[in-house]
Amino acid sequence: GFLRNQAGEVKHAASAFEALPRSASTTPTAATLVPRQSQCEAWLPARATMSVKEKEKGPVDQVTPLVVSDVVTKAWKERAADEGIPWWRYGDAYAEDSRKYRRTVFMHDEWVRHRSSERFIRNMKTLGESGVGKALSTELAFITGTAIFCVLINMLLVGYQDLSGVPQTAPLAWLGKEVGSISLPALPFSIAMPALSLLLVFRTNTAYSRWNEARTLWGGVVNNCRNVVRQSNTFFPEDPRRDELKDRMAANTAAFAKALRNFLRGPKDDETFRDELNQIAAAGLMSSDQVNACMAASNRPMFCLNAMSSCLREAKLDPMDRARIDSSISVLVDLTGACERIFKSPVPLVYTRHTARFLTTFLVFMPFGLWPVMGSSWNHWATVPASDVVAFFLFGIEEIGIQIEEPFSILPLEALCNGAIAATMDELVKSHKQGTFSKDGW
Repeated sequence: GFLRNQAGEVKHAASAFEALPRSASTTPTAATLVPRQSQCEAWLPARATMSVKEKEKGPVDQVTPLVVSDVVTKAWKERAADEGIPWWRYGDAYAEDSRKYRRTVFMHDEWVRHRSSERFIRNMKTLGESGVGKALSTELAFITGTAIFCVLINMLLVGYQDLSGVPQTAPLAWLGKEVGSISLPALPFSIAMPALSLLLVFRTNTAYSRWNEARTLWGGVVNNCRNVVRQSNTFFPEDPRRDELKDRMAANTAAFAKALRNFLRGPKDDETFRDELNQIAAAGLMSSDQVNACMAASNRPMFCLNAMSSCLREAKLDPMDRARIDSSISVLVDLTGACERIFKSPVPLVYTRHTARFLTTFLVFMPFGLWPVMGSSWNHWATVPASDVVAFFLFGIEEIGIQIEEPFSILPLEALCNGAIAATMDELVKSHKQGTFSKDGW
């Protein structure tokens, strides 16, 4: 079943790529140079959350959340084995490897499923496959161990019931008479809980604000990249030299968006970015020297913006028209700086550290506060699952805040660069070349 799902995943990704719009021109433009791997990787996570009914409606099998979880789990286990990662670091490995599967793009079908009343049952069914739970496996194991220790030490000190329900004398009864049970009253937890709640709410709200601002900034990147190409089509004169400059402007605009993605994704994205630039160079829209200079630049997005300004200067436009396009390029500079600000400036570390210390201390001592009120269960063993449930949700709130604090590695930047920017620019360039809007085209 796993292999069939993987085959369906690859087949559907290939079908999605084949359905992408193609340019009628025999000479590719920068916007048409979309690597298949990037397109498929951008498309698959968006389809990874479809229900069984929706899968049956599709032309081929869709990948399900369970399969995605299996793929990620297998990937990080293999990486852990290859790199010698100890078992207590598996949560970190999973959290990092699973981030690319959170780059979802919603369309109509995804929104219908998202607001379906079945979401409660569906999400509870997949509780065991929760990415948050797997990322917190070490922390939850520690809380479980603490709860088990609490129950066992009190059985040794206070006494216990055997399987028949008969009370037995504690093996360390002599010590138990001196120290009593190892437990805590509920009052300290009642006093600390409101303060901890405020810390967690502020943490998640601040992280979501950063995510929302990052998505808004990339919305601005998408719109202004489209505007640059649209304005170039409008203001560049109709002659062979200016037509070449328009294609170069579109190529450099597409390169800018991918350069910004490359900066935000880090060195792991360098090979992909170089391949994209080489494909643009192969189409005759960028020199190999420019490719090498861009890869060597300390700020690649600004290098590409400078190349766009160079194309604008070579076009020798009317000053008013040049100012309009330059204004759009200037906005892209501002958006680049804003993305750098979010990426380089985390939530103040003192706040993150204090929240983590507060939450960890609260949850470590929590089993000792739950033990007295779980007396109705056999030997107070209900303390263990109760501690696990509370720890899962409280640790989970803090983990969500950490995961979305750096938003760019979970935003679907590939889909934005290749689809929202490159594909749209391709349509703009193609429609202009074909004279779709001219009177001769009526």
